[in-house]
Amino acid sequence: MTKRETLSDPATPATSSPPDRESWRDFSALPRDVLMGIFSRLPHADILRGAGLVCASWRRLAVAEPELWRDIDLSSSDDDKIVRRPTAMERAAVDRSAGQCQSFRGPADGDFLAYLAARSPDLRSIHVTSWMYMPHSGFVEGVIKKLPLLERLVVSRGYFDASGEVMRAFLDHCPRLELLDAGGCYNSYAIGYRLRERCHRTIRNLRLPQADLSSCGCCMEYAQKHADQLDD
Repeated sequence: MTKRETLSDPATPATSSPPDRESWRDFSALPRDVLMGIFSRLPHADILRGAGLVCASWRRLAVAEPELWRDIDLSSSDDDKIVRRPTAMERAAVDRSAGQCQSFRGPADGDFLAYLAARSPDLRSIHVTSWMYMPHSGFVEGVIKKLPLLERLVVSRGYFDASGEVMRAFLDHCPRLELLDAGGCYNSYAIGYRLRERCHRTIRNLRLPQADLSSCGCCMEYAQKHADQLDD
């Protein structure tokens, strides 16, 4: 068989030729609305880790378009299995929102919530998906008083301070709050019965944290009587 016949043999796989230059696509030159459509379908974590680094135009959109970061979701399927702490990625997402963030879902601690509240005056929804320790110190001034538009707060697990001062702060400074779900958390404070009733009347969907099971029954009973006596 001659060389010419071998090349014309239909059983012989043809060698693919490189595409013509005219068929190439310059993805860095895509119109803004097309890029926005692509980015809006990507997880925020993927934008921060890779998609926003493809080229200059993609990075410019990922960094300078607050609309992409209005509803931040950095939650992970591992949040309920391990203790996750917020990283520079969560703060970068908040920074890119340029004050326009309206909802956040993902890992958080007290320091990050203060960072989020200080930079998100329009924040309406927070869903903490990781285990969180919410300290009493600084939480009222650093977080609650800075969220006048807050409508929903969910803390999946951890310690949630439900002392009288904290609950009164929610009622006084978050008048739009209609859902507060900390039912998966624990709490070492007793809430006076009058304050508890006020919370249930004001917050339509309310799940308070469970009492700390490490405390004995007598101690919890005494703490409840003391809270009821001091309740206003």
